[in-house]
Amino acid sequence: MEVGYPRRCCIQITLYMGNQKLIRDYYKILLVGQTGKGKTYSFKNMDRLRTGYINPEDKPLMFEEPFKYHAKPRKFAGFIKALQDYGNNPEIDVVVIDSLSSVFEMLVAEMRANFSGFDIWNNYNKQITEMFAIIKRMEKEVFITAHYETLNIEGAPEKRVKVKGKEWEGVVEKEFTIVLYSQDKWKDDKPEYFFKLAGEGMSAKCPPDIFGEGVYKIPNDSRVVLDKVVEFAKRSATVKETNEEIFN
Repeated sequence: MEVGYPRRCCIQITLYMGNQKLIRDYYKILLVGQTGKGKTYSFKNMDRLRTGYINPEDKPLMFEEPFKYHAKPRKFAGFIKALQDYGNNPEIDVVVIDSLSSVFEMLVAEMRANFSGFDIWNNYNKQITEMFAIIKRMEKEVFITAHYETLNIEGAPEKRVKVKGKEWEGVVEKEFTIVLYSQDKWKDDKPEYFFKLAGEGMSAKCPPDIFGEGVYKIPNDSRVVLDKVVEFAKRSATVKETNEEIFN
């Protein structure tokens, strides 16, 4: 029997016993908040060697220690390539996309440069659909940051991920099981950053068994989120028969 235990940031949980393989879900976590609310800062404790950081905003990061895998795509095709490369790289355990808002802006600019009329949005929507399909298929946790806008949802104002175009307006959250809102509160002239798991007027959501019933606010630390999500995934893992060859 061979059991693979996670390293500092290793999250792929695989157990082989004969022809059996332990299978688990891989969660995609959406971090939503306006600029300056701690979304990027939440990655401060992520493993620098095992995290694939995709930075389409091309912004300098606030961390002294750099990430080994740090892509700064300037075109949507480059973003997709980085996403696929990091998804296939066995040295990378978790992927960060910072931010989805910049990906939307990048793509719509390219569509406007190459198409006209309805073809702009038809091709934009097709590319976004394919992007989410790639993300969903990745057997790794993926953290994605995004900004929000306030929409009228069923007659009441609610914060939803900000997008370009109408087809994805107010519905991006349906692609995710976990949506956390990054917020801050000032205390003694110092900001305290935290994630909201649920709240009135926002699209935050999270399975209650990950952090516990009645928990709606947690520290602003994506590493803590990652550890809790992986722990939850291990509890719901299943064993599957496989004919794959196992190479040690």
